[in-house]
Amino acid sequence: MTAHPLAVRLVEHLRGGREIRVLEFACGAGRNTRALREAGLDVTAVDDRTAASAAPFAGVPDGFAAALSTHGLLHGTPATVAGHVSQIARRLAKNGMLYATFGSVRDARFGQGERVDASTFAAAEGDERGVAHAFFDRAQLVALLDPHFAIESLEEHNADEVAGKWAHRQRPLSGAVHWFAVATVLETRR
Repeated sequence: MTAHPLAVRLVEHLRGGREIRVLEFACGAGRNTRALREAGLDVTAVDDRTAASAAPFAGVPDGFAAALSTHGLLHGTPATVAGHVSQIARRLAKNGMLYATFGSVRDARFGQGERVDASTFAAAEGDERGVAHAFFDRAQLVALLDPHFAIESLEEHNADEVAGKWAHRQRPLSGAVHWFAVATVLETRR
């Protein structure tokens, strides 16, 4: 399994550092965890079950140089995602970086399945049946990130070939669009 492009970017950004701590929120099957550790980074990985729990950050320390979430911030309502973003920001050190994916309203799954709210839909079938997914337009995502981060880059990408195949075995993605965000934690959040 190839690492997610944001994991690759994070490794390139932190290359050459020693004992650099990285928080991975919702580590999935571990493809990114392996890539980060092979690059010499000290990874604290929050598994998917914990990420979806009522207290996903219980016991997670602070002082991380970066955080990576390639699918954990796709799930839940916008309020849930905002809460996770806030908790991640609190755990980053000065100048800490966030590398994360978020759902885009241009994703083919937007508006499909069970409507939870105007921006959230849960798949009606397949591997992610019943899993709520939050979708954002650019303005909504900027509003979510701005209280905590200075956005370095925010780009939409077709995610069909990038997303973890382990999560989409029954129903492979078709028309998935994710935001790839890279941002620096704001000093005032510390």
